[in-house]
Amino acid sequence: MKKIFCPKCDTPIPLTRQRIDEMRAKGEERISLVCPQCARQLNLRIRLPREEATQQMGRPALGSLTVIENVFAHKQTFPLFLGDNHIGRRNKDTKTDIPIVTADPSMDRHHAILRISKGKTGRLRFALSDDDSHVGTFVGGRILEPREWCYLESGDVITLGATSIIFSDAAPADELF
Repeated sequence: MKKIFCPKCDTPIPLTRQRIDEMRAKGEERISLVCPQCARQLNLRIRLPREEATQQMGRPALGSLTVIENVFAHKQTFPLFLGDNHIGRRNKDTKTDIPIVTADPSMDRHHAILRISKGKTGRLRFALSDDDSHVGTFVGGRILEPREWCYLESGDVITLGATSIIFSDAAPADELF
């Protein structure tokens, strides 16, 4: 199930895969939803799955972050792209590359930066740094020093506040949900 957030009151509105499949079977591209909190009507256009959309833009996903299910939110998976990927708590007024939906007050809106670069041999390198957060960024239980970059390997556990994230150097599945 996918959640869409109301732009007016930031209330999550559930959207099931079954409803999306029914729309596609009918050939419809648009969907109308009503926010249960503020009664605002949302008109949305259904897009291609994430992997197809990124390949069309010429930016294939090079890795992924999976937010482990915890008491604050549900499991989430985010693709990673070449360059800097800014990680932080989702807020309707703050823009980040990886907006994690959580009620965790110890995660900052701009918490960490994950940089993907190519080495001299052409091999991808994944490095993580704290983005001047209040609580700090942990990799495998070790806190990163200010302005320290830590190279990541697939399977490393990153902790931002009370939220744990698993890093993978494989692109996420090409599912929409």
